[in-house]
Amino acid sequence: MPDAPASALSGGDAPPLAVLKAASAGLLALLAALLVATSLGKRLSYDEPYHLAYGQRFLTEGPQVRLRERLPVVALSALACLDDGCDPARLGEDEGRRLLVRAPTMLFALACGLLLQRWAAELLGHRAGLATLALYVLNPTVLAHGKQVTGDMATGFFSVAALYAGWRFSRGRSPWAFLAAVAATAGAALSKYTCLLLLPLVPALALACGGLRGLAPRRRAAVLAVAGTAAYGLGVLLLVGAAFRFDRVLTPASGVDWRSQAFERLASADLPLPVPVPYAQGLDFAAGLQERGGGSSPAYVLGRRYPGGVWFAFPVMLALKTPLAFFALLALGLRALGPSRRAALAFWLLPALATLAFFSLVVRLQIGVRYVLPSLLLLLPLAGAAFARAAWRRPVAALGAWYALSSLSYLPHPMSYFNELIGARVNAWRYLADSNLDWEDRRVDIARFRAAHPGIELVVEPDEVRPGDLLIGANRLLGLIGDDRYRWLRRGFTPVGHVGYSYLLFHVPPGQVPRAGTGPDVPDEPGPP
Repeated sequence: MPDAPASALSGGDAPPLAVLKAASAGLLALLAALLVATSLGKRLSYDEPYHLAYGQRFLTEGPQVRLRERLPVVALSALACLDDGCDPARLGEDEGRRLLVRAPTMLFALACGLLLQRWAAELLGHRAGLATLALYVLNPTVLAHGKQVTGDMATGFFSVAALYAGWRFSRGRSPWAFLAAVAATAGAALSKYTCLLLLPLVPALALACGGLRGLAPRRRAAVLAVAGTAAYGLGVLLLVGAAFRFDRVLTPASGVDWRSQAFERLASADLPLPVPVPYAQGLDFAAGLQERGGGSSPAYVLGRRYPGGVWFAFPVMLALKTPLAFFALLALGLRALGPSRRAALAFWLLPALATLAFFSLVVRLQIGVRYVLPSLLLLLPLAGAAFARAAWRRPVAALGAWYALSSLSYLPHPMSYFNELIGARVNAWRYLADSNLDWEDRRVDIARFRAAHPGIELVVEPDEVRPGDLLIGANRLLGLIGDDRYRWLRRGFTPVGHVGYSYLLFHVPPGQVPRAGTGPDVPDEPGPP
C-alpha cells in the first residue's frame, strides 16, 4: 500500500481547512514581504551582475554564449533589464528595477515553500505541512538567497519538485507524475550542473519505493523499469536541448575545444554529444574549476583557507548557519514519523544526505551554504513532523519560537546569519566568510553608521597601512577578494564592532601601526577564539 498520511500524529484534531488556507496565505505573504524588505537598499552583490550579463546575452545572442558555468535559468531575471543591457550602474541606482530582476528568484522561493507544504501535508498531515511552511519562511538561508539573482533558489525548487514527482509516481505510476519529474529534473539541470545527480536518484527512489508495485512477472517489471528510466533520461535531455535550441546537439566530442583534463579525454572520441555544445562546455568549465581547486576563491572554514576544499566545510556551514532549535525539531520529527517513515526517509533524508555527501567529498567549490540548499530544504518537512504530535505541543512551540527569534534577529541581513554557537556576532568572520557572511551591499548601513557616530572619522577599506578607525569587509579582511593587504590588521588587532555584521570595525592607535610590508610574513590564519 502507498504511504498514508500519519493521522495519528496530529491526534485527529487538525485545524479547519479554512484556517489552514488562511495561515498558509499569511505565511506566504510574510515571506514575500521579508524577501522584498531584505532586498531594499542593497545594490547588486558580487555575482548578480555576471548572472544578469549571461542571461542578457543568452536572450539576445542565442544559446551559443559561453560564459563560465552559468545556466539559462538566470535569463528569467534578465528579462526585466533587456532594454539597457542589464547595466549594473543603472540597476545600482534604480530600486524598482533591482526588485524586478530579483522577482523571478522570489517567485521560485514562494513556489518552493508552497510545494514543501503540500508534500509534507500529503505525507504527514496538514499540521505538519503548515509547520514545514513556517520553518521554511523563517529560515535564514531561504531569506538570504530567495532574493538573489542566482540559480540557487531555482535549483532548490526544481530539486524538490523532481523528488516530489518521483514520490507521486511511486504511489500510483501516474503518467502526469512521470512528466512532472522529467520537467522538474530538466529545470534543475538548467539551473546548476550538479543537479545532474538527480538523473539516477529520482528513478532509483521511485522504483525502490513502489514504482513497480503490482507488476508481474519479474522480467516484465525489469523491462518496464529499464524502459521507464531510459524514457525519463531521454525526456530530460530533450528539454535541456530545447532550452539551448538544440545548438550543435550530436556534435562529435572530438570537434569541441575542451579545456579541462577530465574532458580532454573526449578530444579523440567521435561519439556524438547528447547535449548542446554550450551545455557541455559549461560542464567542461566546472570540471576545470574542480581541477584548479575550486577556482580563485578558496574555502574558508574555522579560520583557515582550504584551496582544494575540505570534507567538513558544508556540515560546519549547516551547523553554524541554521538555528539551533531546528536540530532539536529535526530529532523530534524523526521520532514522530510513524507509518510514513519509509517514504520520508527515502525521499527526504536520503537525498539530503546524498547531496551533502556529494558536495562535501566531490565538489571543491565550497564557498557558501547556498550550494547545499536542496539538502536543507528536504530536511524541513522532517522537522515539521515534530509539530504534528499533539503531546509535544508546548516544547515544540518553545523550540519554534526560539527558531523564529534567532532567525529574525538578523534582519534585514539574513545572509550574515549565524546561530548562537559563535558567541558574539562580531566573531562570525573567524568561522566562515564569502557568501556565508559578506555577499551583500552595505553602503546604506555604513552611511547610517557615519550619521549615528559623527565623532568617528571612519576610513572604509584603505589602500595603505594606516592608523584610525578602519572598516573592512570580511572577505577583503581575509584576503578572499583582491590581495591580502589586511593580513597585518586581522593578525594584530581585534574588531571592536561591526556594521551590518559583515564589515568589521578596527581601532588602530598611531603608535601601533606596523611597518608597511610586514603583513605577508605573518603565519597562517588563526582559528576560532
